[in-house]
Amino acid sequence: MATHQSIRASCAHRLRRAMLAGAVQTLLLLMTLLACVSPIVRADDFWKHKPAAQWSAPEALKLVRRSPWARLEVVVFQQKDSEAALSIPTGTRHCDPDAIDQNGNCMQKGRIEAPVDSSRQMDAAPPLKPWAGILVRWESAVPIAQAFARLQELGEGAAAAFQAPTPRLPADRYVITVKLEEPGRQSFEPFAVTPAGNPVLAATLKTRRGIIAPLEVEFAGTGATSSVHFFFPRTLDGGPLLGPGRDRAEFTLLGAGFTVHSKFTLDPELLN
Repeated sequence: MATHQSIRASCAHRLRRAMLAGAVQTLLLLMTLLACVSPIVRADDFWKHKPAAQWSAPEALKLVRRSPWARLEVVVFQQKDSEAALSIPTGTRHCDPDAIDQNGNCMQKGRIEAPVDSSRQMDAAPPLKPWAGILVRWESAVPIAQAFARLQELGEGAAAAFQAPTPRLPADRYVITVKLEEPGRQSFEPFAVTPAGNPVLAATLKTRRGIIAPLEVEFAGTGATSSVHFFFPRTLDGGPLLGPGRDRAEFTLLGAGFTVHSKFTLDPELLN
């Protein structure tokens, strides 16, 4: 009897040791994963833990091009031209039969291939429509101003100028810059000033307090650096437009044949 009890006790002891060892291994694995993942997360949000004086040129450019305050919005156009504005070979697998030329090439008339939704199957026909990429940037954010200043410090003045920073930052205005980044089709220059005058644009900024229009609109640059800057009031009906805590704002721009929507989540502590 004692022998059986000793055997059971020994087995229970070994089982507890095995379970403890498994738990320790699992804990070590989790700690290793966290150690590997955390630097990646921190690297993506470098501005949260790295002084502006230590930012590299690529980091500063990332802030003014792809960050919580700088968003690339894709706009899709409706094709109205009777003739092709642009034709590209896309292979014959996803091509309309009538669009295959005598050499067997697919010439999708008047359209280009827009980004394909990742949820679509690989063999699904991609949407073919004219599109363009438009950069929308909330200039009145401390990290944006710091990024442009850092680019100047690093001797990257040309790169900074190409990103079309706002010419001024009034203390009583929120400034939003809009710049064409990917034309998508020839001769599409929605913000270029011509001898005929400024393009017709209608912009609004929506917050939980209401919808406002810009008090000023300023066009700048030429060609690839052409941009437009919208100056919105910081107050509405006598109260602050944003805050006091984290707040959201939606910018909408209506142009000739296109519409841009861009949403921002803003922290008052990071606003100029």
